[in-house]
Amino acid sequence: MQLTRLTLLSMVFILLAACARQPTQAVTAGELLRDVRFDDPRDWESYRDPALQVEGQVVDGVYRMTARNGGFMWALSDELYDDVIVEVETEQQSDFADNAYGLMCRAAPDAAGDGYYFFISADGYYTIRRGAGSEVDALVQWTAHDAIQQGRAFNRLRAVCVADYLALYVNNVLVAEVRDRRYQRGAVGMTVALPEDGDNDIVIAFDNLRVFAATIGD
Repeated sequence: MQLTRLTLLSMVFILLAACARQPTQAVTAGELLRDVRFDDPRDWESYRDPALQVEGQVVDGVYRMTARNGGFMWALSDELYDDVIVEVETEQQSDFADNAYGLMCRAAPDAAGDGYYFFISADGYYTIRRGAGSEVDALVQWTAHDAIQQGRAFNRLRAVCVADYLALYVNNVLVAEVRDRRYQRGAVGMTVALPEDGDNDIVIAFDNLRVFAATIGD
């Protein structure tokens, strides 16, 4: 019997998870607070800014975000949360690999850029960052990890924001964790970014976004 490509990828992720480091903080997922399938254009905010060369909207059953030549954007929930786990499925639909895309938590609802960012890149790197106004500083520096599927690929992301504990999982593998107390409550969202040099673009499809209540401990 032949194994499908999806089955082979699942086996790889299981092996990676078995070999991965364990979290330093136990976190328990609780009630499902929001489950977004992006089947309806009203499921999430739409945004377009030709000057900044960014766009985000629900289309064809996903939330598609696009940025060009230094573009940086995020799309946030209407609700505000404190301690949550946020999960989403992603697919890169563009070729340029020096990019950043992922999740946000505890983001400022006025779209000021404040909040926590959980990024991966199409060339296999991850980072956790803290935005404050126009500055987005690294809490965890860009680092390579084999759990990230590179190029035009699918990646499942999970961001943990509980008390002062922040963690990023990629394809069920813990890749980063850090502690920071600056932000305690805010919106969750999706985000994409590109460096300013070169005429390049990023197109990411986000799907099946879920937000769980979370607590410290087993």
